[in-house]
Amino acid sequence: MKKIDVKKIAVLNRMTIAVLAIAGLFVISFLAFILGFQGKRYLFYFESVDTGNLVQESRWLQPKKFPENVLEYADELVLGPKTERCRPLFSPGTKIESSFVRGDVLYVNITNDVLRREGRACEIRTGVDIFKNNILRTFNKIHSVEMYIDNKTIFTETD
Repeated sequence: MKKIDVKKIAVLNRMTIAVLAIAGLFVISFLAFILGFQGKRYLFYFESVDTGNLVQESRWLQPKKFPENVLEYADELVLGPKTERCRPLFSPGTKIESSFVRGDVLYVNITNDVLRREGRACEIRTGVDIFKNNILRTFNKIHSVEMYIDNKTIFTETD
């Protein structure tokens, strides 16, 4: 008759329970992640403080239909980067007063706080160019971006 080693069986049972528990936690956390957030990933580009090159940053935004998704993206751009070593596009306090899409053109009116040039923000022209490039790169339905400061046109295409 074969002798049964009870200690080996106890060790195997503990290991099996531990592996099943870890696998169960993984499955539960994965399902919670998938079901819990139904966002859309967007890429944002900001100027690096160190090199002056553009640095990519990704953010998750709530899914919205066109043109609301463009307007929310524009608001996020004006808020600036989350990455510490990147420059905000505009001076602190700059906000979008109004924005709308008509046809394939995005119209954005920002506050005159941009003129103060405080903090470590980009030059105004650079900030406007990066803002426009972000929008045009991200949304193929937008073919042009018109920007205003307190309802006055800035940097037309001929500038």
